[in-house]
Amino acid sequence: MIPATPLDLLAVGLVAGLAAIERKGFLQAMLSRPVALAPLTGLVLGDLEAGLLLGPPLELLWLGAVNLGAALPQHEALGAAAATGGAALAGRALGTGVTPAVAVLAVAGVAALAVLGRGTDRLIEDWNVRLAARAEALVERDAPRAAVRANLWGLALPFGVSFVLAPAGALAAAMAVPAAMRAVPGAAPALGWSWAALCGFAAAAGALAFRAPRGAGLFAAGAALALVAGRLAGVLG
Repeated sequence: MIPATPLDLLAVGLVAGLAAIERKGFLQAMLSRPVALAPLTGLVLGDLEAGLLLGPPLELLWLGAVNLGAALPQHEALGAAAATGGAALAGRALGTGVTPAVAVLAVAGVAALAVLGRGTDRLIEDWNVRLAARAEALVERDAPRAAVRANLWGLALPFGVSFVLAPAGALAAAMAVPAAMRAVPGAAPALGWSWAALCGFAAAAGALAFRAPRGAGLFAAGAALALVAGRLAGVLG
């Protein structure tokens, strides 16, 4: 089965690109956060369940990834769109939908995009500083329309980067995850435990993001509760 169609990749690219703009340049209504973006990505691919499965742990994992002043965090929107897209497409290719095993492999395969996105953010920031200076100069020369165009270019670059990288990551996961699952079919239970462990680590990371004095205790409690809840819910098969 073909893991992804051009329309699938276009949908992932558009969602990721628009999220990149919303994340820093327009609206900033938190729609680019993983807890909202993952379900949106799953929805456009016809697999809302995938987005609902991945959204909460990815949100907790990158809860501390916020833009504060000149600080550049991991690009949580790029990572969430690529991971959710890859998981949904891989589940479709396998015919099983998104299982915990598929989810953990997809996240592991494309999580590095969030770090890569931080590097591209730095380049985009430098680009936007130059564009802002150009827009100011154009306003001083009584050319407001040209200044507006310069500002729009500042939105085009983050859109373009995510539009390219997110579907590329999703396609890579959509191809690699089914191949890995078919090569080692007996690994599914262990991968299920790995997903529960990832959820526990994400809960811990979320607890630490609050900078609470009792962060260490919250770290351990979050990990333990996620593991126990995952087992009791039967998500590990």
